[in-house]
Amino acid sequence: MTGMIKLHCLACQTIAGTKAVPGGVILENDSWIADHCLGAFGMGAIVLKTKAHRENLWELTPEESSSLGFALKTLSGAMVEALGAERVYVSLWVDQPPYHVHFVLQPRYPGNSEAWGLKGWKLQLVRLFRGKPDSTKAAEASKKIRDYLSLA
Repeated sequence: MTGMIKLHCLACQTIAGTKAVPGGVILENDSWIADHCLGAFGMGAIVLKTKAHRENLWELTPEESSSLGFALKTLSGAMVEALGAERVYVSLWVDQPPYHVHFVLQPRYPGNSEAWGLKGWKLQLVRLFRGKPDSTKAAEASKKIRDYLSLA
């Protein structure tokens, strides 16, 4: 069933439009789609996921593999320019069924007043305990990134 949309998969639900994401699609190509993270990874956190349901990196098609680097580069640069991030962390955690390959790009902002200057995994823990960002602000962050990409 790999490659097909699985309706019990959150990533597949967002791709199919049955689960709304604040701000909608930010970036899309033939293989990948990016939108604001629904989880507690901070304001402006972006999820880049395969359009087809893939459970593991080794299942990516050659086309999906070859376009991944450019998508990560494009999104992380746009997050720096549009949101003022000073660093963008990229992680891949596919440990909860239903599995779906996705990368979370998390911005860290200058001064990082949201978490007392914490960085890396310590910042991620603080964000997890704080919970999901406000959906209106997440939509605004998505729009800023999308607008930047349309100008670039």
